[in-house]
Amino acid sequence: METSPLTFSQPAWFFALAIVPLGAGLYFWSQQRGEALLSKVVAPRLRAQLAGSVSRGRRSLKSLLILMVFGLVVAALARPQWGFIQREVKQRGRDVIVAVDTSRSMLATDVAPSRLARAKLVAQDLIGLVHGDRIGLVAFAGSAFLQAPLTLDYNAVLTSLEELDATVIPKGGTNIAEAIRTAEQAFGKGEGQTRALIILTDGEELDADGISAAKRAATLGVRIFTVGIGSGEGSLIPLRTEDGGTDFVRDTGGKPVQSRLDDKRLREIAEAGGGFYEPLGPDAARKIFEKGILVLDEGETGIMTSRQPIERYQWPSGFAVALLVLWLMLSDRRRVSPLRKGAAAATVVLLSISSSPAATGLEEYQAGNFDKAKAEFERRLQTAPESEKLHFNAGAASYKLGDFAKAVDHFTKALLSEDHKLQEDASYNLANSLVRRGEAAKGNGEKKADWQNAVQHYTEALNLDPKNKQAEENRDIVKKMLEDLQKQEEKEKQDQQKQDQQQKQDQQQKQDQQQKQDQQQKQDQQASNNQQGESARDQKGEKSDDQKKEEQKQPKQGENGQKKPDPEEQPDQNGEGQKEQGRQETAQNQTQEEGQRAQPTPQPTPGERKRGDLKPSQEEQKGDPAGG
Repeated sequence: METSPLTFSQPAWFFALAIVPLGAGLYFWSQQRGEALLSKVVAPRLRAQLAGSVSRGRRSLKSLLILMVFGLVVAALARPQWGFIQREVKQRGRDVIVAVDTSRSMLATDVAPSRLARAKLVAQDLIGLVHGDRIGLVAFAGSAFLQAPLTLDYNAVLTSLEELDATVIPKGGTNIAEAIRTAEQAFGKGEGQTRALIILTDGEELDADGISAAKRAATLGVRIFTVGIGSGEGSLIPLRTEDGGTDFVRDTGGKPVQSRLDDKRLREIAEAGGGFYEPLGPDAARKIFEKGILVLDEGETGIMTSRQPIERYQWPSGFAVALLVLWLMLSDRRRVSPLRKGAAAATVVLLSISSSPAATGLEEYQAGNFDKAKAEFERRLQTAPESEKLHFNAGAASYKLGDFAKAVDHFTKALLSEDHKLQEDASYNLANSLVRRGEAAKGNGEKKADWQNAVQHYTEALNLDPKNKQAEENRDIVKKMLEDLQKQEEKEKQDQQKQDQQQKQDQQQKQDQQQKQDQQQKQDQQASNNQQGESARDQKGEKSDDQKKEEQKQPKQGENGQKKPDPEEQPDQNGEGQKEQGRQETAQNQTQEEGQRAQPTPQPTPGERKRGDLKPSQEEQKGDPAGG
């Protein structure tokens, strides 16, 4: 054993010693006040008789002993350490590397609180199960990085695991093949024959082929096991904006990306690597360890050298017990059970410790001063940012103030608590906050995403407490809201289609009316031209009739200009007169027919036809527009 300076593992407990002078001052003040009150009612000469066997010194000593006991208990809680032991232990075990996906898809909340947080919890469970096995840690996204080399120092691996987040690998994507190659390099050559690689991911491999890399690793003696982190329904990927709000990962078109678990790909990779696939569950780490790692042969992994500090809390604890026994042995005038007095003193000490700003915050909350309660809780979170209870209280105050985005952030962090009751309450209130934030969202996409996440967290609360009727009723209400939103979107889509169709019909009607107007103008113009032509023909026809009358009035003459003989005056000689007359009538008829052929044939007007009008020709009928 080597010596070292006296140190304390939890020195923050020494702040509680501030209560010691406060308690001493209260004791002396109470003694003086008691004596002053006693002097007002009891004469000085009778005070000694009434006091009896009371010893002020022994009473003061007992009070001092209680204060000393309290101080020693605080010193024991601070965990004093002095000296350390250096140990070397030969280790036999296996080489195990845990590969954790840190891509942005691991920020999805389809498994509470997020995929990355659940993957880290599974990795912690694995590290807690192994004993004597060397553990390594690989972080991967679009590329891979050896976060912790193979070592027997499990605390170092746990520290590296806690530092993992979605920004540790700058290159985006999910490259499982690169993670396998990085693990091969970490295993090295000839350093052991028992090697296992556990991959914790959602399986959304976009950059390379992990199956071929798994087959190659199997030929080098590496068995690959995969754990699916996520759900088949998937979830949106939340991102924190610069102004402190929350947004979602979107594609090039601006739509939120829905990330889903690809368990088929993970099964193929595990089978190619000689292992098996295990979905996320409370016993996922134990199943991987018992069925996959324990069955492997152990090899000598090296010699572990560690320096273990020696705890000295027994010293102040022992002195505290001795002083407490001494306090019990002392007595004063009143015969009061020492155990009862000891319990009363301990109660005072505990009440003094619990008088902290947290109580003030709760009082403000219960009084309805939610803004002050929120400010107090957030102030305390600056000194204790990992306190799930403070996050829960701050989320409740933010919810009351209507700051639902802030409430979502606080309740999400409260989900990390190991207290199942607090997890249930955080899941239920997180779901309520998501519903309210979704109601205030402007776009249907964000509204639907918040409500879908709310349904998932209601379900998580029911898994923790199946008797939570309020969570079940709220989940049914939100499901109905999602159905109504879907129907509304479909109705808006149908209305838009009807509106587009009506616009097309109106446009077509306008075109048809325009065509009718153009055709009517053409018909009116043609009718006007036809009327002018008929007027001209009528004038010409009247003139021809007048000429005929004039010709009838003139005396008939022969071919030489002589007057033609009247058939009644001159009898026909051998039919010559009749022949001559026949020739004249034939010539006159021919002249009339030639005159009629020279005139234009009248055409029907395109307007309303009267009875007896001519029908249009076949060519004109073909020229009418449909429905004209």
